Amino acid sequence: MKTKYTAIAALTLLGAFASCQKENLRPDNAVKVSVSVGALTKTNAIATDDTQREFNQGDQISVSTNDQEAVIFQCTSTENQTWTETVPGKFLLWTQPMLTFSAYYPVTTGTSMTAFTLPADQSTEAKIALADYMTRQQSISRPASGSDIQMQLERKMARVIVRISGFGNQYFDDQKTVSNVSIYSEASGIADGNPTGSSTEIQPYAQGNGGQGSTYPALVVPGYGDSGATFIQLTDGEGSTLRVKGIPELNAGNSYTFNLVVGKNRIEVASVTVQDWTTGEILAGGQAEEAVAQTETLLTTITATAKEQASYSTANVATVSFSYTSGGSSAYLAQWGWWGYGWIATVNAAEGYTITKCIFYDDANRTATDSEAHFVRETTEEDKTLKVNGTTMLADKSKGIKKIEVYGYVTP
Repeated sequence: MKTKYTAIAALTLLGAFASCQKENLRPDNAVKVSVSVGALTKTNAIATDDTQREFNQGDQISVSTNDQEAVIFQCTSTENQTWTETVPGKFLLWTQPMLTFSAYYPVTTGTSMTAFTLPADQSTEAKIALADYMTRQQSISRPASGSDIQMQLERKMARVIVRISGFGNQYFDDQKTVSNVSIYSEASGIADGNPTGSSTEIQPYAQGNGGQGSTYPALVVPGYGDSGATFIQLTDGEGSTLRVKGIPELNAGNSYTFNLVVGKNRIEVASVTVQDWTTGEILAGGQAEEAVAQTETLLTTITATAKEQASYSTANVATVSFSYTSGGSSAYLAQWGWWGYGWIATVNAAEGYTITKCIFYDDANRTATDSEAHFVRETTEEDKTLKVNGTTMLADKSKGIKKIEVYGYVTP
């Protein structure tokens, strides 16, 4: 019995010795990292309560300093907010009394201190978290005791929350719902520290069943705004597509809540609240006045009636005009409408109207739609296939343009 007890004790001591050896492998001058956003721990992208103040277990940041290779740190405890190097034996080291540290989040392909591609799919909690781009460059002196540093990251994105505040009384109860909600970012990412790319459709993280009180948060690239671009798009309970036009100016680190009232053929932006995303404080001037969103409707139908004749609606909202390549020509035929080759037919809005879409009719059974652009139907000397903005209109040979339906809204 005594021999057995001695063997167990020896094994216990050996395990303790191995543990001490493993701990001693960490150099005394290895940097330990703690991460926050401003004065708070990193905000969860969708949270609005105190859980905003915590990084999630498994979150990773990249930290580099001076000429040392970047080290990836991972949050190993949400409760204690502790961080550990992901590669054993790879450390950042104090080589000077003061070092300049650079850090960014998230650690994804193509992301760096100056570059980030905004994820278009933010439909889950994990996916929207990877859109929360943050960076920080900070000069830090080595503490008198220990080797810990505090990195205060800065948000580079803006948060947009669409809240369905109500519905018009035109709907039946079972129609008071929305689906297919999209939020548009003015740019698609960051390059060299600045917004880059074109407007990008974001699939937000849906919270709720689409009824009153449902919210849809998304992270977008901040910018100066674009009054002509789609900002919010959704489908109402009748299956109609409604849009809020005009991306507003959005600032990095702010959270914007847009309260929408959905009605037939229109969305009303009842109010907008702007908050500091980190603290939740409502900013001065952060309450916007009520605004009415513009919804796409059929403005007029332009019908081919004679060669090169501009056909106006009774309200004079739009007209079609013609231009030609060398040798091009057009004619009017009763059965084909406007016909020819080497010509371009362009639809223009009259003053006071904005066009969002045109549908070109070849005949009763063949149509082509061109949305979110200037609307052109064209052929060339080399290629007589009729096109809309350079895209083939029909699979077989078209005959002409019989009519054009023009969609849009009255410019506010």
